Amino acid sequence: MNISNSLRSQFVFCSAAATPFPDTHGYLEYADDAPSYDDFFRVEPTTGKGVLLNTWRVDYAAFGTRFFAVPQFLLPIAPARVELQIPDQIDWPAELWSVLDARDSVHLSGKQVRNLGIARHLCRALDHWSQSIPEFEHQFRNLPFGSRIVVSRIDPDVTNMEIKFACNERLSNRMLSIDVLRDMWRLEADELPPSLDYTQLRYVDQLASEVSLVHVIGDEDDSKLMIFKSQVSSFTSLYHELKVMLTLPRNPNIVERPSHLITTQVPGDGAPRVCGFILRYYAGGTLEQVLPQRREKGTLTLTKQLDWAIDIVRAVKHVSSVPGSFYSDLRMDNVVVADDNGGREIAVLIDLEQSRNIYNWAPPEIYYLEWIAELGAEDFMRADNLSPETVNRYARILKGYLASRGQPQPLKGAPIVYNNAPHGWYFPWLLETPSEREASQVYLLGKALWCIFEGVGDADIVLGRSHRGESEQRFPEFRRTPEAMRELIRDCTIGAREWKDGHIKIYRRGGQIFPLGLTGLNGEREGTLEETLSTIKNFWQIEISKAEKFVEAQRKYNLGEATGDDLTQLDLLRRPRLDEVLSRLDQFSVEQTGGEQ
Repeated sequence: MNISNSLRSQFVFCSAAATPFPDTHGYLEYADDAPSYDDFFRVEPTTGKGVLLNTWRVDYAAFGTRFFAVPQFLLPIAPARVELQIPDQIDWPAELWSVLDARDSVHLSGKQVRNLGIARHLCRALDHWSQSIPEFEHQFRNLPFGSRIVVSRIDPDVTNMEIKFACNERLSNRMLSIDVLRDMWRLEADELPPSLDYTQLRYVDQLASEVSLVHVIGDEDDSKLMIFKSQVSSFTSLYHELKVMLTLPRNPNIVERPSHLITTQVPGDGAPRVCGFILRYYAGGTLEQVLPQRREKGTLTLTKQLDWAIDIVRAVKHVSSVPGSFYSDLRMDNVVVADDNGGREIAVLIDLEQSRNIYNWAPPEIYYLEWIAELGAEDFMRADNLSPETVNRYARILKGYLASRGQPQPLKGAPIVYNNAPHGWYFPWLLETPSEREASQVYLLGKALWCIFEGVGDADIVLGRSHRGESEQRFPEFRRTPEAMRELIRDCTIGAREWKDGHIKIYRRGGQIFPLGLTGLNGEREGTLEETLSTIKNFWQIEISKAEKFVEAQRKYNLGEATGDDLTQLDLLRRPRLDEVLSRLDQFSVEQTGGEQ
């Protein structure tokens, strides 16, 4: 089955269990048999009609519908976060699905996107469009922060594609001034970093949806690379992360505090609004990148693995030392390698938004509750065609659970405008007791330890995005981990789906989804479309049934009414504490070094 951005709700999320599959007009089964982009469009390398002038380039993409396209003929430019938005893959002309690499545009995000047919087509279209506007440079450079370039229709003829600028008018009401944020956080003026207008930055690259690589003009070394983190929709998680970084006690294994607040001027308002912040750029890379690279080169040592593992556990303990605080975003792409200025490589946690993690990493007690909310709470639904019966059923389950926690109802998500919630808005973590929250963090650490000691960049295949070597090894297969660490990982990840039921029954191979065991790999035949659709529905129905059982057991446990059978559902109660995890790592490290530290 081919994937598209809009179809993610039909296989990535639990709504797949309760919603009918839409008519995709043949998209699900289109064959990847078209000629190459150059052959199809007869693109000449240097001259002739359809020549690629390389006036635009694509640096990043998100699910094949949001692209970060850069007008190279205008460089240098400020990182104004002008995104290119295009229709869903299903809505492209059917004759272009294969030639534009529709299905692969969903899971690819980095520089490999440039090789996709859709990226090349968009660059050609943007080249024609920008050259057709007499004062294009003036218009582009004067766009408000967070504006968009909207492509309303994909067409074989790039001269027929409808493209226009669109100002993001909602942003002005969602961004807050420095004074408003300082008052909310009760900070003194000298507790905030200095501010700069975003026009004092120079764009270099787009590393992720919210992360730009920039130079800061006017710095002592304005050639130094820095990170500009920003958003162009809601600023709630951005402001929350900023608050956490400014108020969390410093720790060498936690991302450094921002060096600058970045602002933008809102038309008709004299006070600049905060649109992002500047962070240190950790050029050593993330563990998602470093672990497989060093393993393949034979330079990943057990000593280094232990150092990084201990660093990460200490960092999580540090975040947890603040009452009510937690670190929910642990993955290898959120851990960077840095120099501690003493010549030692250390692991550093980044991304302190305290938001949701992907299902392949999140503890079951977290995603089970999230799934119930996605089916029964309006603020969290991922599908708009759930039946009233489904919504009512899961609303009742959620109501009973919230009552057992003494929580107000109905359950509300993050607000559109930031309201300074103490620890964010991600309710599954916020509703846990301190000991439960600790157990959930221990679970994440177990997945991280597996990656570190196996030397792989991610714990599993992610249904919505790809990563290097994703099909080579999946948690919890052990190949390289020392036995003592295997035991620790098993203890930390008690309750993981993989230990109980094996891997999820849906397998993404490139831009297609197959039933597990019918992937077309290793001698397996490819599952048919009918088999794939049936597998998706059955898998999610079983998962939702497991979620119902867990939430009911947790509800009874909260009320002091849990039976023995209920307690068997609550695996988080049997995980080690953070102190024990650190102690076992320290002890193993001592054994490996003969007592030398």
